Amino acid sequence: MGTEKKKRNKKDMKMNTKNSIVTYALVGLAAGTVAWLLLGTKEGRKQMDRAGDGIRELSKSIRKTTKEGIRRASEIANRATDEIDSLRSQAKSKSRAAIEKADRAAKSGVDKARAAVKTAKQKAEEEI
Repeated sequence: MGTEKKKRNKKDMKMNTKNSIVTYALVGLAAGTVAWLLLGTKEGRKQMDRAGDGIRELSKSIRKTTKEGIRRASEIANRATDEIDSLRSQAKSKSRAAIEKADRAAKSGVDKARAAVKTAKQKAEEEI
């Protein structure tokens, strides 16, 4: 029974090999036929030329679209940069204004405190 199984396996392997060879031969035949139709006939060459033209047009269109996309992205980046610079400038200006206001308030407070001290000193000297 073991030898019969081995014989069957060898037979199956030979069939698989033959099937593979036939498959490769058919694929080669099909590829050769397509190549002959495209390159060996006037109509085939016209088809190849049209396909090449289509590919060139597609490539040209893709390049154009890519350049336009890059240009738009650059414009958006420039606008964003300008807006950020403007906001930063506004923030600096407002912070300076706030600091100046706080400085004026502090000076006013100091001046009022000096005046109060001076008045208190004068009253104290008058009473002594």
